[in-house]
Amino acid sequence: MANFKSAVLTTGTYTKVGTAEVELIAPVDVSNEDRLSFQFYNTDAATDTVKVYGRLGTTSGTFFSASDYTQIGDDITVSGTTSVLKSIATTGLSWCGVTVTPGAASDGITHAMLRQA
Repeated sequence: MANFKSAVLTTGTYTKVGTAEVELIAPVDVSNEDRLSFQFYNTDAATDTVKVYGRLGTTSGTFFSASDYTQIGDDITVSGTTSVLKSIATTGLSWCGVTVTPGAASDGITHAMLRQA
């Protein structure tokens, strides 16, 4: 196991309204982090699509705008009533945020983000 100097865990829930891509985790300054780990749990039957975005700029910029943020890795599919765990190295990244595209309106998703430095 890696020997990290610090670890910060944040959690949250989102009740979806509609099926458009929306912010799930607001951009976080990760310039001093080594790794991010995410856990997503879809609380309903519809499949959701989660995307992690990163930015190299010194300010947060405009979240999930193509000119400011680039998707990191592939889409993360979270089937109904299942969870997914993903980790990324943050070497070189300054900002990181997450969006969700709900599979159906009016359902929910929970998330946890572990920041390790």
